[in-house]
Amino acid sequence: MERRFLIIAIAFAVLSGSFAGAQETRSVSGIVTGFRKIPLSKVMVFSEKFKDVVYTDASGMFSVSSANKDKLVVSATGFVKKRVRVTKEDFYRIDLEYVDNPYNFNKAVAEGHISEDVLRQAIMSRQTEIERDYSKYKNIYDLVASEFYNLRVKGTSVVNTKIKSFDVTPEVLLVVDERIVPDISFVLPDDIKKVEFIEDVGATAYGSMGANGVLKITLK
Repeated sequence: MERRFLIIAIAFAVLSGSFAGAQETRSVSGIVTGFRKIPLSKVMVFSEKFKDVVYTDASGMFSVSSANKDKLVVSATGFVKKRVRVTKEDFYRIDLEYVDNPYNFNKAVAEGHISEDVLRQAIMSRQTEIERDYSKYKNIYDLVASEFYNLRVKGTSVVNTKIKSFDVTPEVLLVVDERIVPDISFVLPDDIKKVEFIEDVGATAYGSMGANGVLKITLK
């Protein structure tokens, strides 16, 4: 009799646990952005416990199944992966940090997370909004090569890699504190307040000299 009662109790506990587990599973949704406001598409969202995998749509939206106390792993090429704890909320706003370098730029665009024009504008906006600390760079040319995906250093010259020419080297115009200079080797990264690369319409203010773009440096 006691054995029969024990078997029934165990079966009831198993069924109750299964029912409770089913109750804990739910769907959560959200939006994934970059640069605090730009929707990112084709971003992978993975629930660690429930093992559901989905991708954001063109507007950055997603809906994924999750378990109780689950965590969402959100990843996109070119951006820092983020893990978000699932709480009682049903909607999550997740912003990914972009890591700016030539490889990440090309991959983020190629994977369809963000368009090339939008990414370029976002990078430039971030550079002008925030006063950066450039002291980590060994010299000004190391800074330029690391910070700007479409610029390449050749000796003491800076070249715009977007411009293909067999006749002349597409050197950019160098401007330090509003003065045109022949080279920027004298500039120390620790002395820089802001550095930006200006091209297209923005470079017309410098006439034909700015045809290949303008590397503009503002010192502290």
